[in-house]
Amino acid sequence: MNIGMRTIIYLIRHAETIVENGIRNTGETSQMINEKEILSIEGEELSRNLSKSVELKNIDVIWSSSYPRAKQTAKYIVSETGLPLNLDYRLCERKLGNLDEITAFMKDKKTKDPSQEQLAYPKFKT
Repeated sequence: MNIGMRTIIYLIRHAETIVENGIRNTGETSQMINEKEILSIEGEELSRNLSKSVELKNIDVIWSSSYPRAKQTAKYIVSETGLPLNLDYRLCERKLGNLDEITAFMKDKKTKDPSQEQLAYPKFKT
């Protein structure tokens, strides 16, 4: 066993997503919107710049969630390194369901479990 070898893992969050005049398609659930969000022009530029980072020049593998914004962020690293992009659905965010229903459900509960509160109220802080 070579003690001098080490594995470095870089976790990169997707770049900025697009905001359309602050209005979202209200006909879709939060989860559906979350799964379809794409990068903004600024997000594309940030991703392009990130891909040129010295730290990313010697990577061996690229994994991404299947969300469009994650793939859009990773495509620049793929282009710079020539490595294939591996997609894994397990890297997607957990599905929260209908937040309106969770909020209504939590209003009737006496417990104040912070994790449940955070699901129902995004601005909740412990």
